Amino acid sequence: MFFLRFKFLSFRKTTAFLALVFALAGFTGTALSSPPDSTSACLSTRWPSEVSQLVPDPSLVRGKLKNGFRYVLKQNQEPAHRVAMYLAVQAGSLNETDNQRGLAHFLEHMMFNGSTHFPPGSLVNYFQSLGMSFGGDTNARTTHDQTVYNIILPSGSEKDLASGLRVMADYARGALLLESEIDRERGVILAEKRARDSAEYRTSVAGSDFAFRGTRYPERMPIGTTKTLEEADHALLKSYYDAWYRPDNMVIVVVGDIDPQRTADLIDKHFSPLTPAGPAPECPAFGKLQQKGVEAFYHYEPELGKTNVSIQSVWDLPLENDSLELEKKELLGLMGSMIVDYRLQRIQEKAKPPFVRAGYYSGDIVNRIGYASLVAQVGGSHWQETVTALDRILRQALVYGFSKDEVERARKEILAQLDARVLTADSEDSRTIANRIIDHLGNNRVYQSATQEKELYGPLTREITPAEVNAAFQERWSHNNRLISVTGDIALGDTGRAEIASLYREVTKEPVIASISEQKQIFPYLQPAPPSGPPQTSYLKDIHVERLVFPDGLVVNLKKTPFEENRVRVKAVFGLGKMKEPVPGVGMFLEDVVNGSGSGSLSQSAMDEVLASSSIQMAFKVDESDFSWTGTALAKDFELYSQVLYHRLVDPGLRENIFTRARKNYEQMYQKISQDIEGAMPLAVQPFLADYNKQFGLPPWSDVAQVNFTSLQKWASPLLRPGDLEISVVGDFDRDKIVAVLTKYFSGLALRPAKVPDLPELQFPAGKKLVVKVNTSVEKSLIVIAWPTDDFWDIHRTRRLHLLASVFGDRLREVIREKLAASYSPNVASFSSRDFQGYGYIISQVLVKPGTENAIVAEICRISEQLQKEGITNDELTRAKGPLLTSLQENIRTNQYWLNSVLALSVRYPQQLVWPDTIISDFSSISVADVNELAARYLHNDRAAIARVTPEDVDVRKGKGNLAFSKK
Repeated sequence: MFFLRFKFLSFRKTTAFLALVFALAGFTGTALSSPPDSTSACLSTRWPSEVSQLVPDPSLVRGKLKNGFRYVLKQNQEPAHRVAMYLAVQAGSLNETDNQRGLAHFLEHMMFNGSTHFPPGSLVNYFQSLGMSFGGDTNARTTHDQTVYNIILPSGSEKDLASGLRVMADYARGALLLESEIDRERGVILAEKRARDSAEYRTSVAGSDFAFRGTRYPERMPIGTTKTLEEADHALLKSYYDAWYRPDNMVIVVVGDIDPQRTADLIDKHFSPLTPAGPAPECPAFGKLQQKGVEAFYHYEPELGKTNVSIQSVWDLPLENDSLELEKKELLGLMGSMIVDYRLQRIQEKAKPPFVRAGYYSGDIVNRIGYASLVAQVGGSHWQETVTALDRILRQALVYGFSKDEVERARKEILAQLDARVLTADSEDSRTIANRIIDHLGNNRVYQSATQEKELYGPLTREITPAEVNAAFQERWSHNNRLISVTGDIALGDTGRAEIASLYREVTKEPVIASISEQKQIFPYLQPAPPSGPPQTSYLKDIHVERLVFPDGLVVNLKKTPFEENRVRVKAVFGLGKMKEPVPGVGMFLEDVVNGSGSGSLSQSAMDEVLASSSIQMAFKVDESDFSWTGTALAKDFELYSQVLYHRLVDPGLRENIFTRARKNYEQMYQKISQDIEGAMPLAVQPFLADYNKQFGLPPWSDVAQVNFTSLQKWASPLLRPGDLEISVVGDFDRDKIVAVLTKYFSGLALRPAKVPDLPELQFPAGKKLVVKVNTSVEKSLIVIAWPTDDFWDIHRTRRLHLLASVFGDRLREVIREKLAASYSPNVASFSSRDFQGYGYIISQVLVKPGTENAIVAEICRISEQLQKEGITNDELTRAKGPLLTSLQENIRTNQYWLNSVLALSVRYPQQLVWPDTIISDFSSISVADVNELAARYLHNDRAAIARVTPEDVDVRKGKGNLAFSKK
């Protein structure tokens, strides 16, 4: 069930509102722990299946050592050779005492700063020597209820497995926690706390304090308190470490190309010697919610740039063991959530919807708090109408229930997801599986295979009645509280809460009528033109790609792969994208409007209903030099996918109400990012680096505000029906069936050869400086330094620039983060334009404390000058190249690589078809001299462009403006 719940949220919410206060506050959906074995401790070494009638996935190899340490092993072949290793400590910020707030996260950092087998400063280099990247292949996370460390090994060899387990065992009980390292890492964590600070985070924390008061949850934000972070020392950190990092409170999950017995033996060798430092700690009391009746919450955050309105209900949950009854209860709740979202989508498609975005959320937090919430994003002046609309939607569902058709649609979607998981199970990524196992263990849920889930939930789903879904929905809203929240940039003053509560009480007195069901849609409604004739076929044997060129101009690229079982990925490319954009910003409007409009005859909600029982996902994108439709589907759904694509190409939808909604979204987005330090990057810095070319960064709101639906329609309508078309299909498919379908639907289109855009050169602002002052109360600054390089098309050079940036970034990490503790995540990247001749740069970006900007600029320039004059070392090259080659070996075995980097646009740029032959050999051959030559050529500080983004030296601003920063 957890697969379905998380899959639904990721699949259906990708274009929806970010989420309610719970998600913003750091909610991950995992549980505090399994129900304890005794009342004195909150540790459990039982498997969830030991206290449930549900049967776990038989492919899992599970074991428990004498000291209580547990392990879960699973063989899996995707990605090939690699192994995902996750260590879960079943304790997080909820387990902290009052003087330990932030220590769970602090400890996570300290694991990389010295342990039994790895002296301080050596662990990252060790990972790199194994071919693993820091942050990509090695990482960790701390939530309210657990701390998880992950390592993605290059292979399942005994050597690599032993190396990974040695590191994990040191995490478990080998941390040194040296005072010198604590003092140094303290600055990094405070920098991370500063980097996280934002209007959204402040709003979420305030909302959490209101909604969950009475419980421990809002008192234990994982980042902790500044006081604790500044005072933490060896003794304090060790007190938490010894209490909760104990073998009977940990589990390791290893998924990938492994021999289970050999892996189990290695786990026994590394973890059996571990012993707890003392008796099991007492489990902190979680508390009880205090909300009763109607309560209003108001939080003014002018820098949020929008207003959020919600109606919520929360309730205490007892810790429960997994069971068929519990799974059915969650399934019923999921179906109710899906149906409310259908209704919200239809409302948002109306001419004058009461909100910009809306979503329905229901579930649990750490298995102790149940919640149900209707959330909407609005323009502040319309918050009253939105409260009224949300109440009406809620009461319509509670009073009149859901229709048979609505339940049937939800049923179809769930059954389709169950089928899809079975068909693709053998090609699931090991990281995905390992994370899911960790989630199930943390939630005290039984992990089951795709086949088991289908066999369990399939019959349950088919048997569910509308009455059951209605009863489950009503039960979630039967608790004695309603929390009405208004947060954001609407100024209501000291009487805000009273005004909100009064409005809600009046609103609930109004009668409601039943929701009106919409007529079922007919699809397909168009017939394709007759095929133009057989194609000319060629085969590129070196990369196993087939190309078909039809008489009327259609080009089809096909590559069959085993990487995703029973699934295909499709990209249809045409036109010149933003190149012919008549007004700055019209392209980004077009992307939103097309994605939200459906086809000419079907709204997007109607289209979604048509596709309810399918696996189809599809999105439109406006790029710098092309338009594209990109998507994925099970191979069995390819003809339906082609029908949808044909309708959206031949009968594109452009709806004015969707444009109006997009305009409101962008207005709110601009208002927010204009008051955000990092928002200055797209608004000011990226345009500055590109000679203020309209295709880079975001155009100013004053330009975007001039776009109207008529101008959008005039420009886009002739372009959305393609004059040229290249369709690339990659995946696990029957070649003849794919060709027959594409021939049927697309070979009758009247097309012409694709154009290669002729673009002017861009003038890089060599030696120039930009200062941006942002009207914000958030205390952080952004430093951006870029050095001009060159465009993309000398692939030999582009690859070496990427490696130079990697070494540069590693030096930046060692100095700015590790030595100076001045920034949490300094970054260096190489950008080479595919569209503008001669244009590219190496760019560094660092978030720092205000007042340190000059020192950080000097330090970055010192590192750059050192690289330019002295070059890199052989050790640096080896440590950079190893992780890169590991990543490339994995990447070239993905459908995304072949679709997006090789096949799509290869008609215009045939050199893409040659790159796969050399990608590994060329990167492998990169020498110190190669990289040093580029460093000497490009990293001249007198040609660098420097941008500084800092807060204005004033208090929190009141009111709003179209742009809240100034450029100098």
